[in-house]
Amino acid sequence: MLMNWEFFAFISIISTSIAALFERALMRDDTSNPISFAIIFQFVLGVITLCLALVFGKFILPTDGTMWFRYIISAFLWAGSTVASLNAMKLLPVGEAIIIGTFNVIVTITLGIILFNEQLTQNAILGTLLIILAILIVFSEKLSFKSKSGIIFALLSALFGGIAVINDIFILKTYEAFSYTTIMSFLPGLVLLSFFPKQLIKNYSLFNFKIIKTMMLLAFFYSIQAVTYYMAIEQNAPISNLSPLSKSSIILTVLLAAIFLKERTHIPKKIFAAIIVTVGAILVG
Repeated sequence: MLMNWEFFAFISIISTSIAALFERALMRDDTSNPISFAIIFQFVLGVITLCLALVFGKFILPTDGTMWFRYIISAFLWAGSTVASLNAMKLLPVGEAIIIGTFNVIVTITLGIILFNEQLTQNAILGTLLIILAILIVFSEKLSFKSKSGIIFALLSALFGGIAVINDIFILKTYEAFSYTTIMSFLPGLVLLSFFPKQLIKNYSLFNFKIIKTMMLLAFFYSIQAVTYYMAIEQNAPISNLSPLSKSSIILTVLLAAIFLKERTHIPKKIFAAIIVTVGAILVG
């Protein structure tokens, strides 16, 4: 039986929260290198998504040669988003990084208005203001240099990711979600490897069993999140609904981080900000 897009969106929300915890766990070590980790992550993600695609009999190679330039654009955007996200997770608690990452909703909706002629409503304006308010609440105290750097990386990740999603929508109009997720997992890794080939050689810590296990779990849940998100789009999910709905994972992520990662500093404020940013993201949609 064909499932509706809301089901895939729900699975994407849960796996997004779990993936965020593993991403933070992977980057908490001061010696962790975001670029080398991003390269390995993308290739591991590619292998997992390829296996999922083959299991479901979904993998097909792209046939529309006119879209190749969009694949390259998305590859660079997702490569930048992954590296920026890992840097943000290294410098910020997961709840704070996730809340700031909601900025990608604003990016996606803004581009949706420009490219798809969607209307800017009063709710969208109010939602944008709430997202900004939530970010200010999280960082209402004096910021350290580390926090400021983390904010910049989180915003960059959101910017690159938001633009990439819009570009992906054009591609998915003529291509299958499982196959695209697989290809767009490998390509950013190839982009990063071509620019930073020495990063893998220098970082022997990548071959630590604990790190490899965490990387595998991160890639698994991230692949589930990515595939189900694109499948929701494939099931004609309105991007103006899907994008803000996916942000309901923020509250869950903050709570899970407090439980499993013991990131409980200013937890009432984080939960309050998470609720505000979630409401804001829904209103934007």
